[in-house]
Amino acid sequence: MCGIFGLFGKNASSIPAPLDLLSHRGPDGRGEWRSADGSTLLAHTRLAIIDLSAAGAQPMEDAETGNVIVFNGEIYNHQHLREELAGAGIAWRGNSDTETILKAYAVLGREVVSRLKGMFAFILYDAKTRGIVAVRDRLGIKPLYLVRYAGGLALSSEVRPLQRFFPQQPTPATLSAYLSLGACPEEEILFPAVESVPAGHWLIAQSDGTTKLERYWRPGYRPQVAGVSAHRRVRELLDRSVQEHLLADVPVASFLSGGIDSSIVTALAAQHMTGPVATYSVGFAQARFDETSTALEVARRYRTQHTRIELSEPEVIELVRKAVALMDLPSVDAINTFVVSRAVADAGIKVALSGLGGDELFGGYPSFKDAPRLRRIARVPASVRRWLVTLGGATARRLADLPDTLDIATLAAWRRVFWTADRLRAAGLPLREYAVDQLAPEFDDFARISWAELSRYMRHLLLRDSDQMSMAASLELRVPFLDHDLVEYVLSLPADEKTRYGGVKGLLVESCRDLLPEAVYERPKMGFALPMDDWIRGPLAEFSAEGLRLAEAAGLLPRAALDDLQRDFRVRALHWTRLWSVVVLGHYVSRRNQPKKDVPVFAR
Repeated sequence: MCGIFGLFGKNASSIPAPLDLLSHRGPDGRGEWRSADGSTLLAHTRLAIIDLSAAGAQPMEDAETGNVIVFNGEIYNHQHLREELAGAGIAWRGNSDTETILKAYAVLGREVVSRLKGMFAFILYDAKTRGIVAVRDRLGIKPLYLVRYAGGLALSSEVRPLQRFFPQQPTPATLSAYLSLGACPEEEILFPAVESVPAGHWLIAQSDGTTKLERYWRPGYRPQVAGVSAHRRVRELLDRSVQEHLLADVPVASFLSGGIDSSIVTALAAQHMTGPVATYSVGFAQARFDETSTALEVARRYRTQHTRIELSEPEVIELVRKAVALMDLPSVDAINTFVVSRAVADAGIKVALSGLGGDELFGGYPSFKDAPRLRRIARVPASVRRWLVTLGGATARRLADLPDTLDIATLAAWRRVFWTADRLRAAGLPLREYAVDQLAPEFDDFARISWAELSRYMRHLLLRDSDQMSMAASLELRVPFLDHDLVEYVLSLPADEKTRYGGVKGLLVESCRDLLPEAVYERPKMGFALPMDDWIRGPLAEFSAEGLRLAEAAGLLPRAALDDLQRDFRVRALHWTRLWSVVVLGHYVSRRNQPKKDVPVFAR
């Protein structure tokens, strides 16, 4: 895992690369490359995972073609791809997956991306065309941001290194987008000049200054094969994915919360590793948030080297302040990842496995039941729904905002909206609609809800939080459930295959029941959550009040709207996430607006 940065256009090579702002993503090395014609700058900070030698350093140049690459991620099938290219007469210098991509591009061109399995974002200078291609993996696991400035393009793994190229003030529309989701949707980042290269896309920039985006992947429908058991095929695909995700020249650990997903990943990893797996869980004094007894049962079963992290009140305050300060983009839900990532990194670990993606694929969220109910409600005329608001109640007020659509994916996405229309209007912010990426007609409603969760909530919030908070601790986080072969297979299964076994994520549990203690799947789902409501009312009360004051001082929200938030939170009429999103935003924007030395702003 690494940090990448690139400039392309007029006088690109004369602009210094802000590698200090990416040093946390790659503390093991750094490098820069400039094209002879001055049109391109590529820079890289390295977290060495595969091929720890100098042969894996970046930027990496192909001596035969003159092509140059900076790459962030891991390609789990890169050795297999090397075997496929054996007849191409390639002279390999090292054993890194970066070199595999670079050499394969010379043979296959842009077709190479369809052959890659893994998580990736890279920028490649094509010496023949004197242009660049930038690509992001299918599910958007790895980030890649873009700013179009006067004279060229700037790209980076994070927004911070791009800050010299755009104004630092959010707009009402981007504020509304952030507060509605508790994170910045990729199509509307907090700063309007910043774009996100879409998942599953190429960005192609030509030497004449033209650019275009091309989509190279969307989930393909895979019809069921007669005689093939779905639960056995799920087990095969997941087992293969976990095995592939263990590829590394350094030790690999596992986040073990005690839930179904992380327990399965840990169990499968233990079966493929020659030594014990290092596992980590976070415990709390509040029993309703503590899953560590179940995690310990899994750890004992697989003889892992287990560490339970329990935080004292002073540690809570310190960690939360640090996590908020380290956010590349604000989020309502990133603290938990930072807590466990820092503990794992402090133990000398560079790579950890996560169970992220299991809920989205196998139906672990309430949205899988709620979205069909919302569609039934949406059939009621809007005038009747508005009349129901007069009867009072939080649910009635919420349903007044229900979109006038029967599209199940749109309704599932709407269910994730944090702020009601009334609250946005009271804050003087515009309302917005969210475009939902649609699957092919062959997919059923269960798959459409899955894809809405995967392509919106997971990508905009969970994956970004996982990346920015793990990399803030110089830790690579891997997500075996997001293997694209597994994703396409599960999406293609009919809904009755995923629900026939009953319980939460019944198909997944049935596929891996032999791996799990009963305590993992026989108890209510908890999730990896922190007791934030208690903390905001207690040890984080001062920090929260400060964040609200900073949000007002920055002109983000009016005093009256902030007073309403605080009042509703005090009487427990408001979920803590609604208040915390503003607290984080206030601290984030205040930090952004602090004077910076020697950071010129380039006109767009």
